[in-house]
Amino acid sequence: MARSARHILGFSVLPGDSLRYLTRAERWSDRAAKISFWSLNIGLAWMAFVNLFPLGIVQLYYAVDTGYWYARSLDFLNLPWVNVLEWARLPGDALFIVGGALPLVWLCWQALRYPNLRRIDAESELPRMLFTYESDTEQR
Repeated sequence: MARSARHILGFSVLPGDSLRYLTRAERWSDRAAKISFWSLNIGLAWMAFVNLFPLGIVQLYYAVDTGYWYARSLDFLNLPWVNVLEWARLPGDALFIVGGALPLVWLCWQALRYPNLRRIDAESELPRMLFTYESDTEQR
């Protein structure tokens, strides 16, 4: 997956990109990172589109039609179809936890247990790998 696609989908907010450089190369698992990435994003999408969005639309309808008090009451939350939507969220939550969070925790454990010991001397110049092109001010 392209680096920009990971940034768009939010994996870089988690230790996705930086965790790789904190772990020894032989202990890093691209497969676990990919599984975690896709499971986190699919689980979140499942949660949003199967449970939160439909319930939010119906709660908005009831809040406008009957009143905010009813849309937030136990009478509304105990309706049978609301419970069905809450249980329909379970596969997405399970995917998020088992396929997304557990591999990420394992990768974090690998980084703590087997850190990358590459160090740069204090007197040496830092590598300029942050930018891939020279700016206009530097070229003049």
